[in-house]
Amino acid sequence: MLVAGTMALLAKAKGLLLLLKALPAAKLLLTMGSMFVMIAVEAMRYGWLYGVGFVALIFIHEMGHAVAIRRAGLAAGLPVFVPFIGAFISLRDQPRTPREEATIALAGPIAGAAASALCAVLYLVTAQRLFLALAYGGFFLNLFNMTPLSPLDGGRAAAVFSRKAWWIGIAVLAALFVVTRAPQLLLIGIFALMHARARSRELEVAPEVRRDVAASYFGLCGFLALGVYLTSQALSG
Repeated sequence: MLVAGTMALLAKAKGLLLLLKALPAAKLLLTMGSMFVMIAVEAMRYGWLYGVGFVALIFIHEMGHAVAIRRAGLAAGLPVFVPFIGAFISLRDQPRTPREEATIALAGPIAGAAASALCAVLYLVTAQRLFLALAYGGFFLNLFNMTPLSPLDGGRAAAVFSRKAWWIGIAVLAALFVVTRAPQLLLIGIFALMHARARSRELEVAPEVRRDVAASYFGLCGFLALGVYLTSQALSG
C-alpha cells in the first residue's frame, strides 16, 4: 500500500513538474523549494546542521552530473530533491556513446566521494563529529548509488562493461531490503525491473572502453567502501 501510494504521489509530482515549467523562474523555485523541504526532513531526524550538510553533499553529487553533462554538450535541468530518496537532474538529450553515458553516471559519485573525503579531512582538523557523520553519510550514500542497478548511477555505468551486472544489483537491493525494510528500496527495485529489458541488450562497446569504465567503476567502489569502513570505525570508537 505504501509503495502504491508513493508511486501515485510520484506520478502526481511529475504532472506538477510539467506545470511548474510553464511558470517564470519555476526551475529555480522548484530546486530551492525541494532543497529546503529535504533539509527540513533531515533536520527532524538528525538536526539542522546535519540536514544542511547532508543536502549540500547531495547537491555536490548532482552538480558532478551537471558538469559532465554540459561538458558533453548536452542539456540538463536543475536538480530536484526528493526526501528519503535523494535527488535527480533531468537529462534532456541522450548520451551519444556508452562511454559518454558512463562518464556522466560516474561524475556524480566522484564529486560526492570528493566532498565526503573533504568532510573527513575537516573532522581530522577540527575534531567535530558532525563532519565525521557527514563523511560517513556521504560515503555510504554514494556507495549505495554505485549498486549496478538502473536507475542508480552504478547501473548506468556497469551496463557498459556487463549486461548481466544488474542481477548483482538486484541481489544487493533485496538483501538491504530484508535487513532494513526501507520502502524506498522496494520502489527502486520496481523501477529497476521496469528498465531491465532495455538494459539487457548487449551494448556495442570497444574492449578498451569496457576496460576503462570497469576500472573506474571498481576503483570508485573501493574508495567509497574504504571511506565507509574507516568513518564507521571512527564513529563507533
